[in-house]
Amino acid sequence: MDKEPKKVIIAIDGPSGAGKGTVAHYLANKFNLKILDTGLLYRVVAKLALQQKLEPDHHEKLVEITKNVTVDDVTQDGLRSEEVAAMASKIAVIPEIRAILNQIQRDFAVSNPGDHQGVILDGRDIGTVIYPDADCKIYLTADQEIRALRRMKQEDNVCQLEIQRMMAERDKRDSSRPTAPLNAAKDAYIIDTTHLPIDEVCEKAAYYVQNSCLLSTMTA
Repeated sequence: MDKEPKKVIIAIDGPSGAGKGTVAHYLANKFNLKILDTGLLYRVVAKLALQQKLEPDHHEKLVEITKNVTVDDVTQDGLRSEEVAAMASKIAVIPEIRAILNQIQRDFAVSNPGDHQGVILDGRDIGTVIYPDADCKIYLTADQEIRALRRMKQEDNVCQLEIQRMMAERDKRDSSRPTAPLNAAKDAYIIDTTHLPIDEVCEKAAYYVQNSCLLSTMTA
C-alpha cells in the first residue's frame, strides 16, 4: 500500500502586532493548510478568568478552567482585546497551564489535516518548544511603536500610548519568563515587518515555506 504524502508543519512565531495572523492566513489559503492561532488558547483561559474575577495567582482555579479548553474555543468572540491579552500573558507563566495547552497544540500539529497539505501553528514558542522539528519556521518581528499602531487600528477608543505600554510589559514578561520565553528558533527565517508592506511580508513567508516544503499552491 502506498504511503500518504507527508503532511507538513509550519511554525510562525513572534510578538503581538508583528503580522503573524495575517501571514498565517495568507499561507493557509495559498498552500491549503489548517491553521491554529495558539495564543487564542491562552486568551480563552484569560477571558474565563476575567469573567470569574480570578487573579493570576489563583493557580488551582485557573488550571481547572484550562482543563476544559479545546481547539474549538478559539472561535469565540471577545478574545482579542488588550485586557484579555494582558491577562493571557500573566497566566502564560504558570507551568501547569502551559503543559495542558502545549499538549493541545502538539495534538493539533500531528492530527489528521484531512484534505489539507498540513498545518500552521501561529504563536510565540512553536518553533522552540511546541514543535522544534517543524518543516519550516518563520519568526516575525517589528518595532514596538509600529506594532502598537497596528493594534490601535484594530480596536476602537484605545490610545496608542496605552497599547504600547501594555505591549512593552507583555513583551518583557514573555521574553523573560523562565518557561518557554519568546525567542526565535536558531533555524527560523526572520522577517522584520517594521517597514515592509504586508503583501511583501506574505510573499517572503510564502517563498520560505515553498523553499522548505515544496508544497503545491491553490489555484484560483
